[in-house]
Amino acid sequence: MVGAITVGAARKMAAEEEPLLDVAALKGKEEEEAAEKIKLQSAVRNYTTFLYVGFVFGTLAPRAAVKAAPAAVASAQRFLAGGYDLTVTVAFFAAATLLLQARLARALRPSTNTKARLTPLAAWSLAVVTWCCITSVFHHCLTFGDENLGGYGEWAASAGASFANLFMSARTVMRHLA
Repeated sequence: MVGAITVGAARKMAAEEEPLLDVAALKGKEEEEAAEKIKLQSAVRNYTTFLYVGFVFGTLAPRAAVKAAPAAVASAQRFLAGGYDLTVTVAFFAAATLLLQARLARALRPSTNTKARLTPLAAWSLAVVTWCCITSVFHHCLTFGDENLGGYGEWAASAGASFANLFMSARTVMRHLA
């Protein structure tokens, strides 16, 4: 009889512990999902800060250089009188495009095993802002403040890089949302 009571008590204790284990597992999963969301928000915040600082520097630095050091700018203008070297321009725009697209992809999905994702509206907004910022930086690099230093080839390279950036941003977001 004592053996039957012991077995019955053991079964009852096991039945009571199962819901506790389920609750603990559920709580652990919720905490993990919350941590993933915080990581995603942090990645997006870091990316937008990087984008903003790069945009401000890329658009204001040429104008500030014209005002702060006119002699140095005049020397640079004489050096670049025929326009920028097209290969340097294309290499700079390609490097900037690839860097920004890699950062965008990393911001949209900070780790491969995460389930946290941005909403479609937030992801597309981030892609459009990325495209607008890098296109503006390209434009300001070519105009160098108020002077138009770029030739037709440089402007064509800027347009091509801008289009490539738009295409790559759209592709990155579509892959993220898929």
